[in-house]
Amino acid sequence: MSLLTLVLIALSAPVLAAVGYFFWVVKISSAPTKGQPIDRNARPKTALLVIDVQEDFTRNGPKPYPDEKRAQAIDRINRDIEAARQNGEDVIFIKQVFRHWPVILAMKLLMGGIGTPGRKGLAFDRDLKVGDAPVFEKPIGDAFYNPELEAYLAQRTIGHLRLTGLDACQCVQFTARGAMNRGYSVDIVEPALLTVTPEKWPSVKTALKDLGAVIQTA
Repeated sequence: MSLLTLVLIALSAPVLAAVGYFFWVVKISSAPTKGQPIDRNARPKTALLVIDVQEDFTRNGPKPYPDEKRAQAIDRINRDIEAARQNGEDVIFIKQVFRHWPVILAMKLLMGGIGTPGRKGLAFDRDLKVGDAPVFEKPIGDAFYNPELEAYLAQRTIGHLRLTGLDACQCVQFTARGAMNRGYSVDIVEPALLTVTPEKWPSVKTALKDLGAVIQTA
C-alpha cells in the first residue's frame, strides 16, 4: 500500500465521520423520540408546558411574528400559567439551545445565529411570566430528548400535558408526538401557539388529532 493511499485513508475517516454525524443530526431533528410507556393510572397530575418562548424566536428571527400576534399568544400563555398555578398544577418551561454543530452552522449562516449557544436571545421573552418554574433545555424539536424532563414528570406523577408555545408545526408538534409515544395524554392550546408557517398548521393539527391529541381552540 502506497504512502498516498495511506494518507487518503487517514483523511477520509474524519470526513466520513462528519458526514455520518450530519445525517444523524438530521434524523433526530426531524422525528419525535420514543421511550418507555408510562402507567397512566399512576400519573394523575397535569402539567402545562411552555415551549421555546424565547426572544430569539419571538422577536429576533428573520421572519418575526407580528407584534399583535405575538402579544396575543403570550397573553394567553400567561393566563394559562396563572390558572395552572392557582389549580396547583406544575408549570414547566422548555428552552431551545442548538448544540449540534451542523445545526449551529446552519443557524449562523441562514438565520442570524438565533438559538445558538451564548446569545442573549436565548432568554425567555420579556413579557413571559416565568417565575421560579423549572426549565429544561433541549437541542432538537422534541423536549423529551432531554431525559431530565421525563424524570421530573415521573417524580411529579404527571401523565397529562397541556402544550403551549412555538413553533406549532415543529417543536410543539414533535413534543406532542414524543409525549404520546410514551402514553401521555396531550392537549394543545391553539390560541397559545405561534408558528412561522401558519399554512402548514391545519394539516399538522389534523395529524395530531388523529394520533389522539386534543386541540383546545378557546
